[in-house]
Amino acid sequence: MKRFLSIALALMLTTLAFGAASLAEGEANPWAGFDTSKEVNLIFYVVGTKGNDHERIVELANERMKQLINTTVEIEVIPLSDFQTKYPLVLAGGEDVDIIMTHPYIGPFPTHADNGAFLELTEEFMNTWMPETMKSQIPVSWNQAKYRGKLYQIPRNDSDYEQAYGVVVRKDLREKYGIPEITTFDDFEKYLLAVAEGEKGTGMYAMYANPTSPMTLTFLNAINSWQTVGTALWDSDATDGVINPDDLFYMVETPEYREYVLRMAKWAEAGVWPSNAITGVTHITDLFAESKSASDICMYKAANSDIIEMAKKGIEVEYFNIMEPTAHTRISPYNYDALAITSFTKNAERAALAIDVMKNDYIINNLLQGGIEGEHYILDPETNTHSIGPNADAYPWSGWAWCLRSQMNPGEGGILPQVSAIREQYDQANLDPLRFPVDGFSVDNSAFEAETALLNSLNQEWATSFDLGVFGKDTEAKLDEYISLLKQAGSDLVLEQTKLQLKEFIAAQQ
Repeated sequence: MKRFLSIALALMLTTLAFGAASLAEGEANPWAGFDTSKEVNLIFYVVGTKGNDHERIVELANERMKQLINTTVEIEVIPLSDFQTKYPLVLAGGEDVDIIMTHPYIGPFPTHADNGAFLELTEEFMNTWMPETMKSQIPVSWNQAKYRGKLYQIPRNDSDYEQAYGVVVRKDLREKYGIPEITTFDDFEKYLLAVAEGEKGTGMYAMYANPTSPMTLTFLNAINSWQTVGTALWDSDATDGVINPDDLFYMVETPEYREYVLRMAKWAEAGVWPSNAITGVTHITDLFAESKSASDICMYKAANSDIIEMAKKGIEVEYFNIMEPTAHTRISPYNYDALAITSFTKNAERAALAIDVMKNDYIINNLLQGGIEGEHYILDPETNTHSIGPNADAYPWSGWAWCLRSQMNPGEGGILPQVSAIREQYDQANLDPLRFPVDGFSVDNSAFEAETALLNSLNQEWATSFDLGVFGKDTEAKLDEYISLLKQAGSDLVLEQTKLQLKEFIAAQQ
């Protein structure tokens, strides 16, 4: 494998050195046997960050893709701040689209699948039009990607700890207000309240939270050792690392959630974030980089970037793990970033072929992930890792290409010792999928669609307001009202059906 990667890497660097990822003389084309005599252009929608060099990189990829399968792609990036509103419009027919990124919570995926937005991918179709993917894809990822026993999406082929279990803070402010190193959620609260009071009126908030930065994974699940099951808000206490479907509960009905939302109301009243935070659209990581937020909640890789980028500005920041010792981590499911072919595309076979190329051609895949080596990222051939290049801002590594992640990609380089130490803690706390086999599970709501739709609507209406402490002194009364509405909408019925279906799901895997 190392020899293969070395050859592929040398080929990639050589071709890109000449300004295009073109086929080298004598290079084999795994897709040469397909009839691609008709030139096709595809529209491909993703969610993420679009750098200034996006069109340039896509053009390079298209030069090679045209040689391989006579196909080009237009890659449209929906910003993180807009995906909740624009993504549904794209699938509603407002845009021409052949391929689109999927995620359980974008859309959400089950809703669009139920509405017939995605093409069903049969085994025969996949074997015919995606032969390289069928060879290379990690087997467990297929089970995770299925919905109601059918396949509508092609999962990514690499995963990592991509939930936020820790917090990033400014060391100068922590020391300024006499806060010791942060090891618990309560420690972090002391930091936030001290900064909120001390920096009042300066334009910097302790944590510039807003709807783009969901906080429950960090401040509720990680603190209580809860694990989300399926695509709804059902959680299971994973203290013993074993899943028992009868342990499922609805998060918002717990005493822990009540304590959480009261704490969020307390933070809001203390001015931890601005009073109009619920209308914010800028991600907290960007606000942290702009020194408008004194903290960030993010994955360990993003924390590493925070530390490096802020150091360039002369600001020292720190990353702290605030999980409880009994808490567990999980590698993110492979279907958390996947690709679907729309049911209304006029080029389904060519779309499948293009996905096969983008996922499995080493040069195109790495080009779309990271841009040009030496410019957007620096490669360390000895360790096969990448680090930030001199022009990284123009094309951030995997800024949008999460759905194309592959084990072919060089690993994350330049991980700092303090971040690496926390990642090792994640490793030690990792849940074995064999003991906790829930990835890929989703509820078949065909018998209770009305209840599910109403529950989703209530969640969209209320959840962010509780996250951001909007209800203030009325929080507890509003929570009682919310729970009452959920009960009326059928939350008990849906929970019991979820338990039954999860039992069947687990039994089918044994």
